[in-house]
Amino acid sequence: MEKKNGKGCRSFFKKIGASFQSKGFRSGAYATVISILVIVAVIIVNLIVSALDIRKDLTVDGNKSLTGETEELLSGLEDDLTFYFLMKEGQSLSWLDPSFEMYIDLYQKESKKINFETVDLLLNPKFAEQYTDETVIQYSIIVVNENTKKSKYISSEDMVLTKMTMDTSTFQYKTEVTGLDIEGQINAAIRYVTSGQQTNLYAVTGHGELELGTEGMNLLRKANIEYNTFEIMTADSVPEDCDVLYIAVPSTDYTEAELKVLESYADRGGDFLICAVYQEGMDNFNRLLAKYGVEVENGIVVEGDSKRHHPDSALALFPIVGTSHEITAGLTGSSYLPMPNSYVLTQPDQDNKNLTITTLLSTSEKAFLKSVQNGQIVMTKEEGDPEGPFDIGVYVKNTDTDSEAVILSNGFVFYDNYLMIDSYANAGLLTGSINYMSEVESVSAIRTISFESEEMLAITASEANAIAVMFVIVIPVLLMVAGIVTMVRRRNR
Repeated sequence: MEKKNGKGCRSFFKKIGASFQSKGFRSGAYATVISILVIVAVIIVNLIVSALDIRKDLTVDGNKSLTGETEELLSGLEDDLTFYFLMKEGQSLSWLDPSFEMYIDLYQKESKKINFETVDLLLNPKFAEQYTDETVIQYSIIVVNENTKKSKYISSEDMVLTKMTMDTSTFQYKTEVTGLDIEGQINAAIRYVTSGQQTNLYAVTGHGELELGTEGMNLLRKANIEYNTFEIMTADSVPEDCDVLYIAVPSTDYTEAELKVLESYADRGGDFLICAVYQEGMDNFNRLLAKYGVEVENGIVVEGDSKRHHPDSALALFPIVGTSHEITAGLTGSSYLPMPNSYVLTQPDQDNKNLTITTLLSTSEKAFLKSVQNGQIVMTKEEGDPEGPFDIGVYVKNTDTDSEAVILSNGFVFYDNYLMIDSYANAGLLTGSINYMSEVESVSAIRTISFESEEMLAITASEANAIAVMFVIVIPVLLMVAGIVTMVRRRNR
């Protein structure tokens, strides 16, 4: 029995020893060693990344990092800038603090020219008086150029996007925060204190002209464009400091005296940004357009190319953006530039050699023109309907006077909902037109951070149809075929 037990023990230990030499053990040991090495490598990489403070923004919209335009702006800084963040000790907004801290951190890391300091308004109530005459509020920022001592105050009200909503239970209106616009406002302040460039836009009022909305005003501020109103009914001339005069779809015609004011401004080299649609009884306004060789045709454009209009309507155009002019050349990378209910711009006087006219926006060859009858439009093409392509946006220069004009045959092109969508080029068209004519370096629109999940549809009709075909037909058919093939294979086994 003892011998057997001895043999059994030796056999047991031989099996154990053999197991360490087996192929399975070697494979398992190899996998274990590799796993340990990978874990060690991950730990080391994390320690290095943490020590160097290396970060990667994995958000879809890149909202946790600075835009390329901001990085380019900061890389060119030569002066030292100080950001004074105004706050009150013990008071905070939990949803706002992290965003401010994130941007302040990003700006300081991107440029050594930027220094950040916190100012307690309770301890230093008069601190801001040396930089601004405005009444400052908490969570605002003052950007100061330490070399020139030029400063810019950014109110937190400009950095926080809001809208008015009504409580259906109480029927009371309240302000709802919809997003943040920190990066764009800071960039505008940096440009202001480092370059001092200020463009003056005057909007003509008094004849029912359309006004820019909140987003439009905010966009101009970020581009350092000062928005002013021009009461033409009581004025003898356009202000001397006007860089661009904005006329947006007047509903009543200008008088002879008012037309002379506008023509005088044009004759001395003044520039215009004009949104025009066809209206009866607008003879004097049409004479101003004719001065730039342009006329608005009586009829609405219907786009026959499904790639060039919104899925819901052939009247909601996505025009072809021209590449032959600097104003629109930089917009071609943007997906869409919606212009619903557009008219056609024609050039009746082809012999005026003083005018250089360049197409900025146009329709496809499949577009056609329809007249409006009693407020109704027949959407199908009929015999005799004028065919495209049509111009719906042009740039004009008078070589004798150096007067320039951007004329758009649409009243909704600068509608707030179009200006706030990143994939739309309407914002770039607005600031680009003004900056080009005022000879200021163009600044593209910096995105805002939206707290609202709902976004506008930004696809064409053809893309919508393709998506529908993919999900309704192609994918179900592929799944069905895959199921049949699997079933046949199992039966043949």
